Amino acid sequence: MTIGTVRLSEGQLYAFVADRLDGAGPCRLNEDLPAADIAATSVVPNARILMAELDGGGAKLTVKGNLNRKLVESLVDRFRWLGMDGGRIREVCKVINECDYIPAMYLHAVLTLAGLARKEKGLLRLTRKGRSLLPEEAGGRLQAMLLRTTFTRYNPAYLDGYVMPEVFGPQISLILYLIGQFWTDWRPAEELMAAVTFPTDEITASPYPGMAVSAFRGRVLRYLCWFGLMEEAAAAANDDWSQPRLYRKTSLYDRMLRFAP
Repeated sequence: MTIGTVRLSEGQLYAFVADRLDGAGPCRLNEDLPAADIAATSVVPNARILMAELDGGGAKLTVKGNLNRKLVESLVDRFRWLGMDGGRIREVCKVINECDYIPAMYLHAVLTLAGLARKEKGLLRLTRKGRSLLPEEAGGRLQAMLLRTTFTRYNPAYLDGYVMPEVFGPQISLILYLIGQFWTDWRPAEELMAAVTFPTDEITASPYPGMAVSAFRGRVLRYLCWFGLMEEAAAAANDDWSQPRLYRKTSLYDRMLRFAP
């Protein structure tokens, strides 16, 4: 079977689909990345800010179980998150709840799923496991754990409103492998999706034009950019919004991801 420009046997394809990114399958995550390698990424540096807030006494949750407004507003000011300008958010929202700030929604969910935080008597507290990953020198392990959790336990469709089943998560190991094989130059998301995904009916016959590509951007490329594994750029330095956004893997990609023969 050929996907993109790579030929895979049926056994190899099955191994990729069954991979949980836990080291038992084809994809191996480097857990020893130095702090400098991930210092400019979005997920780990900001996760550590929230984790520090949850350490000790924990953070009070709202009646609905969300992060409280005071904490969210402090995160807006302190986070440095790709594509999330705190000043712009404050222009739009007079008060900022968790649902108004995507990074807070994402980190609350993924830290809980990873077992790094838990709800306890109306508070969100850091667990012992979370405390062990809070030091800066544990950043590589935290990066690997949150990436694994994002693509194997978290619902990547949580942050979008597309009426489309989640089809990319089950083949994420294959997608990561194929990106790593040949995607070093800038390409639009549509071309990238066609080259690195197994063509399921949901991808090839989406009920709305462009939905599959938009979902691929939101459910795969967005997270890879947040983890510093891919980067995004405009096709041209002008105001033509019709031009597609372009993507390519970063140098961190090959340091973070390895694949068994």
